[in-house]
Amino acid sequence: MTSEFLFIYPKRRLDAASARRVFFVRRGRVPAPSEARVEPYSETLNLLRASCSSSDSGTFYAPCFSKREGLVFASTGTLAPSSVPRSLFLELARGALGRLLRRRCEWGALGLETPRSLTAATRRDLRRFAELATSDRSAPDFEEKCAELFDSLRDVSLRTNDVFLEQATAARRDGAAERPTALGFSAGAASFANGGTPFSGPFGVSRRRWQSFFNVFNPAISWADVERREGTFDWSAFDRALAFGEKREWRTTFGPLTRWTPRTAPPWLVGRSEAEVAEAFWRFVEAAVLRAGKRVERWIVATNVERNDWGPSPETRFAATEEAARRIRRLNPDAEAFWGFERPFGDAERWGASAGAPFEIAWRLAGRGAFDGVYLETNFGLSRWATAPRDPFDWHRFFDRWATLGLPICVAASFPSANPRKRVATLFSASAERSWGRWFGLGKRDDGGDFDALLTAPPELEIDESFWSERTQQENARRFFLTAMARRSVVETIWSRWEDGADCGDWNAPDETTCDGDDLPNAEGRDAQETRRTESDEFPTSGLFDETGRPKPALHKLAALKRAYLG
Repeated sequence: MTSEFLFIYPKRRLDAASARRVFFVRRGRVPAPSEARVEPYSETLNLLRASCSSSDSGTFYAPCFSKREGLVFASTGTLAPSSVPRSLFLELARGALGRLLRRRCEWGALGLETPRSLTAATRRDLRRFAELATSDRSAPDFEEKCAELFDSLRDVSLRTNDVFLEQATAARRDGAAERPTALGFSAGAASFANGGTPFSGPFGVSRRRWQSFFNVFNPAISWADVERREGTFDWSAFDRALAFGEKREWRTTFGPLTRWTPRTAPPWLVGRSEAEVAEAFWRFVEAAVLRAGKRVERWIVATNVERNDWGPSPETRFAATEEAARRIRRLNPDAEAFWGFERPFGDAERWGASAGAPFEIAWRLAGRGAFDGVYLETNFGLSRWATAPRDPFDWHRFFDRWATLGLPICVAASFPSANPRKRVATLFSASAERSWGRWFGLGKRDDGGDFDALLTAPPELEIDESFWSERTQQENARRFFLTAMARRSVVETIWSRWEDGADCGDWNAPDETTCDGDDLPNAEGRDAQETRRTESDEFPTSGLFDETGRPKPALHKLAALKRAYLG
């Protein structure tokens, strides 16, 4: 059953392309497939018509912009379907006010001391909301006043959030409490190609200082990087990555061993039965654990297990991943096996059905005892494979919810520092640029047909993403990682992208021995290669270094957080 919601908003506050990106989240905090279209309402107002494939009440997330954060999706309060148009910014203000008051109440019970200026600002905005909610909505300046109130509430919310983070992390900085959180970064097999390391090339930071920047390392080397040909393992990047972390005395968290995608599962699996895929995966996991020995303390077994976009069914993925975790602990009783989720906010649900929302699956798995913790990867952005940027209060709710599992949490995240599509031509080859066309619904296929649009807005209405910059990346990194550090349940925080463009392409050029699609049927081979290229180009501007090797401000901010709170 499809439900429709109507919203009115000032044209100058939200362009049509941005408005079409709103999405619906049903009860249980699970996004649902939704569509939106914009129609003229008056000379200064637009009408937003949003529909979703759910008859339940829920909230809408709408984009808003700021110089400090770039783009953030703010949410309304809980709404029921209605044919009567609502004021979009009044509903966003209602949602912002509700989150602010709830958080102040919760944090006050924990001992949060709120400055008088913030208390006065909150009371002022509460009075303004009451006045607007009961005033004449046909007044010429009503919608503008609602938008101004929302801006004020966002400012008060951000200031309140910063006060909480400062006080919540003060004990750690003062040395009065020990918490297990570690801060690190992730690097893939490409970073260790041809004898290199992640520190080969970047300039502006002396190598002696690197060790103090982090205390954990995450080699994101997958099954496809090691076993390119069935039964033949290439451990060169694997061994260099382990030696790299061991030399610096960093804790090593290895994986995900596979993301159950064509890029991270070997291409020779195409056409194999599901039982054969599971057996091959177990054989690889056992070989990797025996190779690593005691050098790896934590393994991320797999992510995207619940998805059904490619390869074996979710049932086979579940069974294979759970059995792999058992084998890891049997071979190394001191090691931990973590179950991974990409887009743990549930954003993947916006694009189609799966075996279930991430938290619902994790809740069911927690009682089985198959895993020692969860790995949550949130790469923020606007593409179909990204997590939509959220309000900082949503981050708090996110961590609080996952903490109810009672399991340790490892969090990986990244934020863009520029418009990815403007950088494609300089970062990637022509073939990779065509892949980006496929991702964003632009251009033509080789056969002359149109690519399917994969964003919420059609190509002609896509918004300019120049609001993202290195400054917004730094600010978002500071807030997100501090929010994670304030939780005792979070044991590791990882920046998931090391260098801009570093993930594009394979880490070694394929040859006749790699079976990289060469022995597949022509159509299947081309599709697999195209999908692998597309996957690897997901977040080309979310690294801590740009494509020239220059460190971005976000790197120095993370290092400052490490020194201030983790020693």
